[in-house]
Amino acid sequence: MTERNASGAAPLQELQPREKQAVAQETTRSGPVFRPDVDIIERVNDFLVTADLPGVNGQHVNVRLEEGVLSIDATAAVEPDPSWTPLHAEYRLGGYHRKFVLPDRIDGDRIQAEMKDGVLELVLPKMERHRPRRIDVRGS
Repeated sequence: MTERNASGAAPLQELQPREKQAVAQETTRSGPVFRPDVDIIERVNDFLVTADLPGVNGQHVNVRLEEGVLSIDATAAVEPDPSWTPLHAEYRLGGYHRKFVLPDRIDGDRIQAEMKDGVLELVLPKMERHRPRRIDVRGS
């Protein structure tokens, strides 16, 4: 039976840590590769993609656009000392990889990327013909 609070609603469940989702062990990379969490927001003139890449700085991120596929690859900026033995660890080290097939309405030549505090922000501008525009109406 679920315990209820004074308003009759069930109390919030304790937050459980979510395991990182491993993509796979690739033969061209050493160590595990993880699929970073991503948010995609459509705005009037562009799409904003944010990807969580903890432990990564801008020098260790590779963003590519090839044949309509946007790929993100990254590695942690700092490796721990080999003698480091954690008592408890919820965070595993490894690389990151994610791919997206972009729609034709994205202007690939104007994509911008910025890395800040472990979060990669990509601005994917819409092509001019796919942006909404106001049409002036002349009157008499």
